[in-house]
Amino acid sequence: MKPTPDDIQLRAINYKSEDGRQFDGFEMTSEQTTFDGRQTGAVFLHGLRGFALGGGISPVAYPLARAGMRCLTINKRNSGKLYETSDFAEVDRDIRGAVERLTEQGCEEIVIWGRSLGATEAAYYQGLRNDPDVDAVVLAAPFADIRERSTRGYFAAISDDPDQAYETFVQRARNLVEAGRGNEIVALPRPVGDEIEYIPMTAASFLSYRSPESKCATVDWTPDIKIPILLVPHSSDRNVTPTEAEEIAETATASPLVEVEPIAADHFFTGNERRVAELTVSFIKRARDH
Repeated sequence: MKPTPDDIQLRAINYKSEDGRQFDGFEMTSEQTTFDGRQTGAVFLHGLRGFALGGGISPVAYPLARAGMRCLTINKRNSGKLYETSDFAEVDRDIRGAVERLTEQGCEEIVIWGRSLGATEAAYYQGLRNDPDVDAVVLAAPFADIRERSTRGYFAAISDDPDQAYETFVQRARNLVEAGRGNEIVALPRPVGDEIEYIPMTAASFLSYRSPESKCATVDWTPDIKIPILLVPHSSDRNVTPTEAEEIAETATASPLVEVEPIAADHFFTGNERRVAELTVSFIKRARDH
């Protein structure tokens, strides 16, 4: 992590989720107190096993704060190692808590900005609730379907029949849950370069994120989103391609404005964070007409 720029006010905060759990995070502001004449807030959602000030978040939030937005980057029930025992279907409660904090601070315009898994969380939240306090959604480095489609590919690193290996892994997790052992750890294989990383998760948590019945699929929720959506995929990394973002965009049939802006960058937009921020700023201004 690089030091926070001198012109950015970084403040540690606490907030309460909708179901009463206490979490923390950070608020970024600057001397510019309004964005294009409005009190605008942005909730930033980090990716898999990340944190509020993790990669791909802070460097994008800084320019938005300079533009006058109140940027809230939050830790939630699946931050860091909490991911191992969390339930994806409950994360909307944390997002709502962050939105409530911004409304209490006087924000009349709110954007939910999510990267990677956070993009799926943003789509899940707004597709599930159509929260009237939220005015736009930004899905950065978005997966179309984190659960079955992307997870099946992980097993190619350990099996000649990845589909069967995935189905066996899912059934094992289901058996553990049915036997009252849902808190038992399973090790999800994930190829990283030429190596294999094993992600520890409880059986119940794995099913909530990675099984066919999971709610963790962006394309399941975008058809119900009725506010403007910006998709910012990257094109120089194996994880997510612009084609996947285009697929998501095609499902967003209820949104009045859907834009896809690919960037030649890695999964964290390293070195291109300012460009991501510029696209976000211009999109929010256009979204006001819809």
